[in-house]
Amino acid sequence: MNAVPPSIHPVIDAALTRWERHARPGLPDHGFALGRAEHRQRRGVYDVATDRSVFETEDHILTMSPSPDRVHIAMQLAERADEDAHLAVLDTASGRLRRFTDVRCRYDPMLWRADASALELFARPSSSHVVYRPRSGDVCVSVTPEAATSRLFPGGAAGLVAISRPGGVTRLIDHSTGRQIGQLPAVTRVAALTDAVVVDDGRRLQAMGLEHGDVLWTWEDPEAKITSWTIAGSRVVATAVRAGASVVLELDQGHVVTERSVVFRGEPAVATGIAVDAGRVAVMVEGPTTPPRVLSLDDVHDAPHQRRLAAASAPVRTLRHVARADDGVQISVVVTGPGPDRGPGPLILTCYGGFGVPALPIFEPSVPAWAEAGGGYAIAQVRGGGERGAAWRDAGRGDRKHQAIADLAAAARSLIDSGYTRPDQLVLVGASHGGVIATSCGLGHPELCAGIVSTAAPLDLLNLDAHPLGRHWIAEFGTSDTSQGRERLRAISPLHRAQALAACSGPLPRFLGVVMDEDSRVSAADTRRVIEALLDAGADAAIWHAPRTGHGTNHLDRVHDFAAAVLSFAASTTGLLTRHTEKADRSS
Repeated sequence: MNAVPPSIHPVIDAALTRWERHARPGLPDHGFALGRAEHRQRRGVYDVATDRSVFETEDHILTMSPSPDRVHIAMQLAERADEDAHLAVLDTASGRLRRFTDVRCRYDPMLWRADASALELFARPSSSHVVYRPRSGDVCVSVTPEAATSRLFPGGAAGLVAISRPGGVTRLIDHSTGRQIGQLPAVTRVAALTDAVVVDDGRRLQAMGLEHGDVLWTWEDPEAKITSWTIAGSRVVATAVRAGASVVLELDQGHVVTERSVVFRGEPAVATGIAVDAGRVAVMVEGPTTPPRVLSLDDVHDAPHQRRLAAASAPVRTLRHVARADDGVQISVVVTGPGPDRGPGPLILTCYGGFGVPALPIFEPSVPAWAEAGGGYAIAQVRGGGERGAAWRDAGRGDRKHQAIADLAAAARSLIDSGYTRPDQLVLVGASHGGVIATSCGLGHPELCAGIVSTAAPLDLLNLDAHPLGRHWIAEFGTSDTSQGRERLRAISPLHRAQALAACSGPLPRFLGVVMDEDSRVSAADTRRVIEALLDAGADAAIWHAPRTGHGTNHLDRVHDFAAAVLSFAASTTGLLTRHTEKADRSS
């Protein structure tokens, strides 16, 4: 089996390097931010006011939580890219770092007491309650009696504990009194109001009184998906997705008082995060060719005349294309590149289509690097994602997962018919869940594309429980416990579609399967089996193990190697490299 990465083209390598130099700022939290400075390879903690580096490390920083007095910063540090982290606490004055390697955590909420006297969290794997007192240096660990997942959130005198069991409700408990505030289908986040809390259960926001757990107000919009929110005084300010586009909402007592579309310098942009610090609302805004930046709430949209002028002068445009699915439903496709008026050209088409996660045109250096080289980059917002609310998500979930694959095929056909590209210039690319959709689509419709790239994807849908997070994949794709379920999954499983190609006499798309060496969510076995089946069918297929990478946030140099490999594969598959070589030969 070929495990050699694609040769990296110098044009792509140089373009990636130029775009990667841009900083990745973080949202402020007590005057600190977790981000990556310009020209740096690693994320670190920075002082927002001075831009001074407070802490940098070779470890992966999963999350941070500064103390209210700014004297300490709690962090979760992972030595590898597998997201298996330990607790560490930094003294901001001396720079001394205390590591607690026995306290294992993975994005678990951390809560400081209001007087900064203690830090608390529920650590893994058994939801052990951890209390760290920085003044004495004492750490107290106690095992919770309940066999459930516990998380600590702000609210009340000492926080609220959310206790969850698989398949059951989540109980919200006052940590200081033990009194139950309420029961909810799920709890993803809690934030404190003066005498109440706002709870996000994944589908709705509701304010609950702390004394009796009474619901003060509820906000739910079936056509919108909240991606981030914060408390600003008595209001909730949220970033959300509506009709496939990014908006910012302000809620007062559960009612929307303002809704803003997010546009920056004439291009559609995405608000990817929001926070309140020192009384000011900060919004993270980015776009396909707009590196992330932190703006005030009033700066997340432009005037109409600015939009027209900027769009007319931009060398690389971002356009919204509409495709029609086989059942007539409109599928939005966001395309960044020269546009269809230049004639068909190399195009990367990607999607996600699962878990209610919206696929939005955020900043990735690979997008402008590919566009600079003459290619187009398209994101199909297929059913199963979170671009158009709960019904859109449910329409591509479980026994309707085939619809997400059909939507991607419809998007590909529409882009071809509209003159953006040709089948011999189209590469389908997907990561994680998106890798399943892209691979199943490309192998089910080999006439549509010249290549497929799948990264960190579970490609055998009949064996999802073989992966570390198998129960989550089964919840999304459906179970194979029944004969009907097995047949349904076999029909769309990338592995089984690859195995069915053995007798195919037509041309097959090239395939690159990328596996992350330190992936703690998806194992590599499925990708190997797909490649074996494709090689047996006579296809050009290869696997690449991306070194020191995982399913979460990776260091910049690792991301660079991965992006360069994918873009170089796409360029060689579509002929983009050949055109650059011919252009260079003519100019010499």
